Amino acid sequence: MTNNSVYIGVAGGAEMVHFSAYASIMNMTRRDGDSVPTFIQGTKGYEVRQNHFDRFIASDHDYILLLDGDMVFQEDTLERLRSHERPYVSGLYCYRTLNPIRLMWFQPWDGNFPFKPWIDPPERGRLHDIGASGWGCVLIHRDVVMATRGILAGEYDVLEDDMDVWPGTDLVLRGMQRPIIGSDIRYPFYARAAGYQLQGDPDVRPRHLLTYGLSPDDYENQPLERLEATRQLLADMVETVTE
Repeated sequence: MTNNSVYIGVAGGAEMVHFSAYASIMNMTRRDGDSVPTFIQGTKGYEVRQNHFDRFIASDHDYILLLDGDMVFQEDTLERLRSHERPYVSGLYCYRTLNPIRLMWFQPWDGNFPFKPWIDPPERGRLHDIGASGWGCVLIHRDVVMATRGILAGEYDVLEDDMDVWPGTDLVLRGMQRPIIGSDIRYPFYARAAGYQLQGDPDVRPRHLLTYGLSPDDYENQPLERLEATRQLLADMVETVTE
């Protein structure tokens, strides 16, 4: 493939399918050469996403677009992400929580664990360097995957891990710390070590389905006092982890 073609992989839980999410994924604009979305359901998200990584690498596609099956996507989601011509870019969405509403972005890594949550609504109309995001709306070039696999030294692409030592070595990374690092934090950390910075597009805004589609717009439109309460709550959570 030579036209930046994309393998589209969707991860879903084992219990239900959201029709509005399914319809938005199937109606997403695709180019000739892009795959039809492949849906895999399972109880362990990291196993489902690892399956998608393996299928992608076995294909001839240039990019993998990973989506979550419980979100409603804009029709131009893929085209917006691909138009940046960047190797590693994420959309912006929220956790599936209402109290508090939280953005699924983290600040660029400052050299210390844990990663710090993104608090202030990001400026729209431009890309941002971000430390991590979820797996729910992310476009990754084949070069990123192959380079990161070189760092991972045989470990899975998608893995919940204590990250105590550098893969394949005895060099201490975090040591025997807790909690376990989620796969969506771990992967951009090692991708950055391989030379690839994750970026985020705040104008790609899928809605995470609760009783309705929770959007970053809901986050931005909170009263200021609610946003400040969220800021303090997340600061307390980070402080608890570091104690």
